[in-house]
Amino acid sequence: MHPRNPAPPPENHDSPSNPSPSPSPDTADTAGTRVLLVNPPLWNPYAPHLAVPLLLAVLRRHGVAARALDLSAETMRHLLSHAGSGDYAAHRPETLTGRARDQFEAARSAVDRAAAFLRSPASVEDIDGHRAATAVCHAVLDGMAALTPGARLSFDRFDLRHRPVSSAQVMRAVTDPVHNPYLHVFERVLVPRLRALPDLEVVGLSVSADSQLIAALTAARLVRRERPAAHITLGGNFVTRIADRLRPGHPFFTLVDSLVCYEGEESVTALVDRLLTGRSPHGVPGIVVPDGDALHRCPPVTASLGELPVPDFTDHPLADGYLAPGPVLPVIASRSCAWKCAFCAIPFASDAFRMRAPEAVVAELDELHRRHGIRHFQFVDEILTVRSMRGLARGLAGRGYRWYGETRFSPTIDRRLTDALYAAGCRRLDLGLESYNQDVLDRMRKDIKASWIAPNLDALLASGISVHLFGIAGFPGEARWQTARTVEFAAATLARSRERYGVPDSTFGIGPFVLDALSPVAAAPETYQVRLEPPDPGEDLQMALRYDYVGPVPEPRDAEDRDIAARADRVLSGSPDSADRPAEEVLFLRADSRRGHRAAPPQVPCPGPHWDRMVLRPAGGWVVRLRDGDRTLLYEPREGALFSLPSGLLDALPGRAVDVCRDRSERTVLRAALHHRCLEPAGPDTRPLTSAAQLTGDLLLRLAPGTRLVHEGTDAFLTSWITGQRLRLSASGATAARLIADASEDADAGRDADAGDTAEAAGGDRHGDGGGLRWAALAARCAPGSVPRLRAFVWRLLIARFLSVESPDRSAHPVAGRR
Repeated sequence: MHPRNPAPPPENHDSPSNPSPSPSPDTADTAGTRVLLVNPPLWNPYAPHLAVPLLLAVLRRHGVAARALDLSAETMRHLLSHAGSGDYAAHRPETLTGRARDQFEAARSAVDRAAAFLRSPASVEDIDGHRAATAVCHAVLDGMAALTPGARLSFDRFDLRHRPVSSAQVMRAVTDPVHNPYLHVFERVLVPRLRALPDLEVVGLSVSADSQLIAALTAARLVRRERPAAHITLGGNFVTRIADRLRPGHPFFTLVDSLVCYEGEESVTALVDRLLTGRSPHGVPGIVVPDGDALHRCPPVTASLGELPVPDFTDHPLADGYLAPGPVLPVIASRSCAWKCAFCAIPFASDAFRMRAPEAVVAELDELHRRHGIRHFQFVDEILTVRSMRGLARGLAGRGYRWYGETRFSPTIDRRLTDALYAAGCRRLDLGLESYNQDVLDRMRKDIKASWIAPNLDALLASGISVHLFGIAGFPGEARWQTARTVEFAAATLARSRERYGVPDSTFGIGPFVLDALSPVAAAPETYQVRLEPPDPGEDLQMALRYDYVGPVPEPRDAEDRDIAARADRVLSGSPDSADRPAEEVLFLRADSRRGHRAAPPQVPCPGPHWDRMVLRPAGGWVVRLRDGDRTLLYEPREGALFSLPSGLLDALPGRAVDVCRDRSERTVLRAALHHRCLEPAGPDTRPLTSAAQLTGDLLLRLAPGTRLVHEGTDAFLTSWITGQRLRLSASGATAARLIADASEDADAGRDADAGDTAEAAGGDRHGDGGGLRWAALAARCAPGSVPRLRAFVWRLLIARFLSVESPDRSAHPVAGRR
């Protein structure tokens, strides 16, 4: 038993938690282990999932010899290593060639360092380093995806050619080594552990999301091969969601023996007890098990949150298994959700809403801190109610913990509460904005007033708590201009967070409405003026339904509505949602480490016309140098820039291009490498631009080395041969890009064709060192009121390295001189 108010641990706010080393599954005593609980990939690579540690604690409390395996973490740790990624490539029938091979090998050479950096406290405040290390890891995953036909691999999920929307596709996947990378990985990270457990009798696989289904059944097949007498059971949220679709004789039951639906604390204990004593699993709460030509189904029971043990993370690789320092441990203060939003299926699999006593939550955090040295926690509740937050504010005040979670807008969130939350360690809250239109919120059954939203956000930000806003675009009956209002409000909130409150970590994400098969909209489509389309008979596990909206779309009602409707296209094209936004755990740790620091401003090189007289050297930091005989690869992971240079040319650096280059092609490729940050000035020869406001006067703009403006039908794109990036342009953006491209081509019109061909082969740069379009000339071509938008557009292209900018004189900082 834990005392109700134990003494608080000592304060230490200098860095994210440093966990005590966990016992290695390879060396820990496994004799006598009878139950193995597995979290299959792919789950969040930044922190452990709560289900398996909680069920492990329940079983161990009942005296069961049980172990846990975070197979998701072990899979990612194996693949994001030099040895593991090389082993994967060596055993694939496909091979990489050209740029794909070079990028994969360059990234692979740095991936051990990158993964270690992401796990270190230094990654929290080194924003640029975090981005570079993440890019290295993504490049390794991209290379392995290219070796796996039909696959897309990322931190969030592994999408394979076989999709988990079809039972037939899932069953094909588990025996397909060409298209299923889990078969290769599991032979190396799962099978040795199974062979080390000779007494194993029960294996439970927790499947919380569809992205884990193929991996779970692949693991089940290997368990069946290695331990044919073991009982294999599947549980978790996604299993609960699809269980009613499975019929007697379903092929999944050739790989698993039972399903456990809904909450598992009571069910797993009863199932294991029956199996280990030789009894039938019939009657276990929530069980689905074959019974002759039928399926035996037993109703579930609701777990008592007051009897939950402290989650047991001792089998998890806390010190080096996750891609964030700490890591941030998951905990709960409640279960399920008290609201029934029209788009959401969460209440379906979570039973009734219940809350834990705040004293029990505080005691749990104290115990986790005692065991692991962890001070950073994530409340994974579906919703932290105001009542829960008030209890946490009282119980956690002064204990030195840091935490974040998800809540909802409420008229009772005020500065008094938010100050108390901050004092109790809250550093970030996620909120379901969904829409900033009252009629849309009402259609969604959010039970929220739009008038609460801005005051709630101001109170949180004023207290120093960063926020993340969730948005939904295209809910049935929502007009495009209403979506634009939501995006514009979110953008203004993020700007206010940074500029008024000094909270730079707030974020916004918006995605399209998906009609979940278990949501209230699907249950009563006519209420929402939705017509469901017939499901594809081959997609028996598909939870996202196809539909048509058959109702009216609202027109703007007043001048404010008409104003937002007029600029809807522009607002939506500039959405603040960011595809490369760091994970929530990372943003939370940044919010905690914030001491008035801000991210370093982006830097755009702005050399003068005589850049070739600057002393250049290979860039440090995250630029990878990989020597291969007489050639050396330079790889800048943040933008994916990749160069192959003569090793002798690189060996001559530091030096001036005018001295070390033997011909125009070498000069061109050095200029391109300087632009893409693979090379850097050895001294203070130039100062970069750091803001769009510095775009003035006679600065010369041109397409960056390796960049081309291409047209495909009515669409225009900027593409880079050096980075592999591709950007679709709006009509006005394409016009500006064409003016810059034409100016560069006009300046090159008299150049020797052979020299141009050589330069293009070396670095893709036909523009050489001259030419370009003066900023003043470009700005003069647009309406005065559009210049700020043009400036922002050009700056984005400069940051993305699609454009380059040069000073026409040799002053140390010509922009400052003109000012």
